Amino acid sequence: MHRILGVIIAAAAFCLACGTFGGTDTDSPVAARVGDQIITVQELDAAIKQDLFDRETGGGNTSKVYELRSDALRDLVSDRVIDQEAARRGLTREQLLDTEFAALPPVTDEQIEAFYSDNADRLRGAPLDQLSPRIRSHLEGEARKGALDDLVAKADVQVLLPRPRVEVRPDGPSRGPDGAPVTIVEFSDFQCPFCQRAKPVLEEIVARHPEDVRVVYRHLPLDSIHPRARASAEAAACAADGGRFWEFHDLLFANQRQLGDEDLRRYASEVGLEPEAFDECVRSRRHAQAVEADVQEAQRIGLTGTPAFVVNGIVLFGLQSTDALDGVVLEELKRIESES
Repeated sequence: MHRILGVIIAAAAFCLACGTFGGTDTDSPVAARVGDQIITVQELDAAIKQDLFDRETGGGNTSKVYELRSDALRDLVSDRVIDQEAARRGLTREQLLDTEFAALPPVTDEQIEAFYSDNADRLRGAPLDQLSPRIRSHLEGEARKGALDDLVAKADVQVLLPRPRVEVRPDGPSRGPDGAPVTIVEFSDFQCPFCQRAKPVLEEIVARHPEDVRVVYRHLPLDSIHPRARASAEAAACAADGGRFWEFHDLLFANQRQLGDEDLRRYASEVGLEPEAFDECVRSRRHAQAVEADVQEAQRIGLTGTPAFVVNGIVLFGLQSTDALDGVVLEELKRIESES
């Protein structure tokens, strides 16, 4: 559904750029009459497209427009590759897909059990026998998607859609060498469960590229849904004063349901911070302005949720898989090497 919507939005963006919205067509059916004026179905469709475009892109945020265009382009490229490969083999599109999918090995019970085990936290204790058919269907769908991705990977495809970039200060606690060619600025919220799941992803990226990637943490507490996020962010900044940010960071994510004032004090003690200095820092809200500055910068570049990542100026919205994030890192390393 998301990809279909992406195609619609990308088409809407193209039409906006070409100036085709807002015209009237006397042959278009009439949707309403207002006095002696009419509203046509064409005008109605244009308004719907504009509304979808604004909602999905935050009013035309360049990074969100790119994301939608990229999703739509991926589908269009895949469709074109399938059509060309089917023609090359003398098959219909449906025959090609049937052939490719029939060659896939069946999903095994062991794979289903492994998926169930790996996702136990999110499955909330539902029994394996109840979920097994849905897991099998999911894994079969992933295998089919992988088969199509393999076809595209073997085809003569050049993606030329340029990525927009934003300027973001890489200020904040960091991991990795200061001179790393790739900097990932993470905007995060200590009460956000998806941010918790982003933690091992970033750790794996740093492990894969110990000399080439620097990760910078910046705060984006979502006050309307996470009432303890801002206090936790300010406390984490106090922990950074004592050189214990990452240890404190890890404890907060490990204990997202326990972020009260006393909990924060206990975590500060556990990581070895001096109690009186930490308490004074938290009580005076020494870092309130710094946390708010992070929030303002996030809003400036169009971030409304967490986690979000800015990779050398490239904005990625939402939780990323390790391979997806690593793909952008590898693209950047390749680009930098080609320009040197």
